[in-house]
Amino acid sequence: MKLLSIIIPVYNVERYIRECLGSIFRQGLSDDEFEIILVNDGTPDNSIGVVSDYIEGHDNVIVLNQNNQGVSKARNAGLAKSQGKYVYFMDPDDLLVDDALSTLLPKAIASNAEILMADYCRFNDGCDYSNLLHVDQVYSEHKKTGEQAYLEDLSPYECYIWLLLIKRVFLINNQITFKPFWYEDTLFCQECFVKAKYVLRTRYQLYVYRLHAGSFTSSMNINKMKDLNSCLSALIELKETGSFSDIVKKKLSDNIFASFSYGLWCITHNDILYKDRKIIISDLKAKIPPSHFMFYGDIKQMIVSLLFRLCPYFYLVLRKR
Repeated sequence: MKLLSIIIPVYNVERYIRECLGSIFRQGLSDDEFEIILVNDGTPDNSIGVVSDYIEGHDNVIVLNQNNQGVSKARNAGLAKSQGKYVYFMDPDDLLVDDALSTLLPKAIASNAEILMADYCRFNDGCDYSNLLHVDQVYSEHKKTGEQAYLEDLSPYECYIWLLLIKRVFLINNQITFKPFWYEDTLFCQECFVKAKYVLRTRYQLYVYRLHAGSFTSSMNINKMKDLNSCLSALIELKETGSFSDIVKKKLSDNIFASFSYGLWCITHNDILYKDRKIIISDLKAKIPPSHFMFYGDIKQMIVSLLFRLCPYFYLVLRKR
């Protein structure tokens, strides 16, 4: 068994994937300790070709080929193939801090944590990032229950799967996989934390996140909004079917409201989405029964959810002004 499986979906990343793999091979781990699973999601460019020397020169680099099915199914395919004690899901346009995994992986294994959560930094695409890869840092950790870590450390706006080393058997036993829609990380991360018994929260830089030009909101379209609706529906189902404490259910509800509010913000700040608001709202109502769509966390949540439930189009007009 490998100690770690690094799973990377590959689609249209010819410009970045070589740097990504280079950073993985600067982790201070021997090839027999880890495997890299590149899931070629039907990429139309030469993403696989530009790293052919890595593939041919390292027995621990595996390529899975599939027709384009999206990042969720690519990650699930990689997870099904993986052999590692822990799994790590990485995006192909980002990088790892040098030697970070050689510090973090032994800590995860020694503690037997179901999840190890690390830190990250970010940079704008096209800018020099070399100083972010070489960091003098001191390792520190906090042992927490999954509930504690969920309440204290997981922001609904930063449900980034690449912050986590996850025990593979934990995902298998809890039947946690990526659902086939955008915002899959938001659901996946929260499901992991609320079901985990033991989380190791570290204060250690692991990941270097590349920010691309253009706002995410401007790239939103009706299909992504429908996927956000699917994510909200799945989160509500998780809250209502899970045997969680009241405080965890409250946090889940607050996080669902945060994601819902983000969707409203996108509709009222994107003219194309605003024109399609009736389609988006109809899709939301079809996926979430009105009786389940009330939030009671505070006065603002109650007013917003009540107005949206009773007169959604009028409420969007008010928000757009």
